[in-house]
Amino acid sequence: TLFRSVPPYKESVRQLKKKRKEERAKTTGDGWFGMRAPEMTDELKNDLKALKMRAAIDPKRFYKKNDRDGFPKYFQIGTVVDNPVDFYHSRVPKKQRKRTIVEELLADSEFRRYNKKKFQQILTEKASLAAGKKNRKKRKFRT
Repeated sequence: TLFRSVPPYKESVRQLKKKRKEERAKTTGDGWFGMRAPEMTDELKNDLKALKMRAAIDPKRFYKKNDRDGFPKYFQIGTVVDNPVDFYHSRVPKKQRKRTIVEELLADSEFRRYNKKKFQQILTEKASLAAGKKNRKKRKFRT
């Protein structure tokens, strides 16, 4: 009689559906081979920001407009494996290799030079606008 007083363990249909939905949301599904959503760290966020602003990185290259708000939920990051044939031609030496995209950009002297030039240009534009506002006469609001 003791066993009859304890109800059998059975989850409700609603709870089972909720669990299945949460499990489904963790991956992209079979169409994308069950790609999992990575854990968002500060390094990953900075890399994604750099990719998003890639049009500002290289002035000579054109990229389509990025119309995505926020970061993607599902993505993967890989490393480029060197081809032994290109040992002398298109290879990045070990000393120049970095862990993240942001570190690579900060190590790139050409990028830093362009960034510094652009920053100075923006500062001078803002200063000239501020100087123009200072000397302008104030107009009274008339009704």
